[in-house]
Amino acid sequence: MSTFTEAQLRQLRTNDRLKYHGVEWRVNDYSTYTDDNGYETEEWLLKSLTGKEYYLLREIDPANPDGPVHWFLAETVRNPALYEPESARDLTMTLAADMRSHREPYPTLRMYNRTYEFESQTQGNYESDGESRIRTTWDYWDAPYLWNLALEAWPNNKLVVYSTREVQPEDFTDVQQGAVVQQGVGFASSFNTSVTSTGISADRAKEYVIAWGMVIVGFLLMMFGI
Repeated sequence: MSTFTEAQLRQLRTNDRLKYHGVEWRVNDYSTYTDDNGYETEEWLLKSLTGKEYYLLREIDPANPDGPVHWFLAETVRNPALYEPESARDLTMTLAADMRSHREPYPTLRMYNRTYEFESQTQGNYESDGESRIRTTWDYWDAPYLWNLALEAWPNNKLVVYSTREVQPEDFTDVQQGAVVQQGVGFASSFNTSVTSTGISADRAKEYVIAWGMVIVGFLLMMFGI
């Protein structure tokens, strides 16, 4: 693990940018999460030029304090459908209430033909933009331990589902602080200058055409003695 790259990533804040596998991403938000047991995450909301969004997560697990710090890339699952393996009943509408009422997690869940086993749960304070909210999380993993299913229950029984995979700090390149804003301003200025210059050139061209037209007309009038 490159500690220098990790240090760069941890300094990312809104409007900074970086590349992941050659694709440029802008940091749209930064937040933190902690619980009473010492579990911590830092979260960066990344957005590409095409509108794609991911969460970059840095996780510290108090159950394994001497272990490595883990980094994850999470994508929000739109319109999820969650089932127990042997059931046809969709649990999605009731899961948030189940989680916030502290019921026992389902041992196994199925989503999109992939089965996940329950691993851990947390409940703690989520801090973003100076606002603190209580968040309950259930974490599940598939058998090869390649894909994580994260369920988040928020106030008003809102459920958010993430599909997550582990990444390494070395996977990210071209970390730049504040580059997006500066580049945007520079690009806008350049664009405006270009438009202005083009406008001036067009006006001058019209003047030249009119002037030459008058010269030609005057020359013809002289030739025919009109």
